[in-house]
Amino acid sequence: MTSQTLTTGTIPQDSVGYDQTRRSIFSALYSFREALPGLLAMLMISIFSNNLPGVPNPLTLQNLLHWLDGVIGPIHHQPFFQILNSNFVWNPLFLGVLIGNIFGVPNCWKRGLSYIHMLMPLGIIMLAPHFMVYRSFKIGLAPILICVGALFVTATLTLLISRMVRLDDRHGSVIAGGLATGDPHASVILMPLIKAKGGQVVNSFFCLILFGLVALTLLPLFGKWMDLPQTTFGLFSALGIGNGHQALTAAYNYGYEAGRYTYWYDIGRHVLMPAGFIYVFIVMFLRQRKNSDNPKVMATRGIEKFPPWLMVFLFFWVLACLHVFREPAREVIFNLVIWDFSLAASALGLSLSFKDIFVKPGLKGFLVTFIAGFLRIGLLMLALWICIKTGLLPAA
Repeated sequence: MTSQTLTTGTIPQDSVGYDQTRRSIFSALYSFREALPGLLAMLMISIFSNNLPGVPNPLTLQNLLHWLDGVIGPIHHQPFFQILNSNFVWNPLFLGVLIGNIFGVPNCWKRGLSYIHMLMPLGIIMLAPHFMVYRSFKIGLAPILICVGALFVTATLTLLISRMVRLDDRHGSVIAGGLATGDPHASVILMPLIKAKGGQVVNSFFCLILFGLVALTLLPLFGKWMDLPQTTFGLFSALGIGNGHQALTAAYNYGYEAGRYTYWYDIGRHVLMPAGFIYVFIVMFLRQRKNSDNPKVMATRGIEKFPPWLMVFLFFWVLACLHVFREPAREVIFNLVIWDFSLAASALGLSLSFKDIFVKPGLKGFLVTFIAGFLRIGLLMLALWICIKTGLLPAA
């Protein structure tokens, strides 16, 4: 402490509690000058990771992977790196993790990286027009019911199994969201809701992608053993794996018509995604409220009421279901989502070490993912067999 501090009786700002210095809701944000280095780092990683709308930069990781896809060639009509889930979230996250672990992260960047806590809710809100439920009615009543059942049963099973193996409930929640919806992005969406650690979220990414790689190899074998028609296998692949290109790889391996029908049935899985991650949040929020004194219940800890920004998301999702957002508006909003999540993923990647991703979470996440995933596949096989026998789905 300096002599000036002693004579004036003032206290250094770093030693003052946050609540004592906060004057408004905007006090949660650092000043622009303090945050600028970190924000610039996020911007540069985003620009060199993805082909961002409005930025004509050919030197991106996305273009490099696209070129490598052309060199490797398609695998059952799907690009190799798309099967590995390369996209506008994964690319900057991967680049951020590499830069942060190889070169380190200067202290002057860290205040700017904290803006991820503002970017994540904003990006989730803007995702709402992307889920237009009315599209799912095209696939038929029986497939819709199977999609809904697979969603909630998978989420419930995953949460139960994670408790049985004593996995951190935050880690189990993000795995449940990603596995139930068939999209690893749901793990990222659940991060601010569950209060999960960044390492747990990225570890769940690897768990889900690895499970998808194993499942896309085995599903065609299961389909042939059951003698599923290609139309029904399209539904089996869309719900048994999800995750876009991985499901399509398995389906096109089974047959060309199976691949076409996977595109068709994937609509039902996709538009129900919000119901999946909101269900996981509500279950864990209620559990935390009932067990507030239990130190092992960490998911949603610190959230005392339903988040207002999630209410805003639900409001816009309802508007999307009512077809208020026209297609051009939806595309423009999704371009903003790409920008938002690219910046947030860059910040998340820079904030994590390899130890946070692979060592601290351990192997229990992989165990939970594979047990719950194959239980879902088994239940789907039973449901499809019943639907074929009762005439709800075509037998040939």
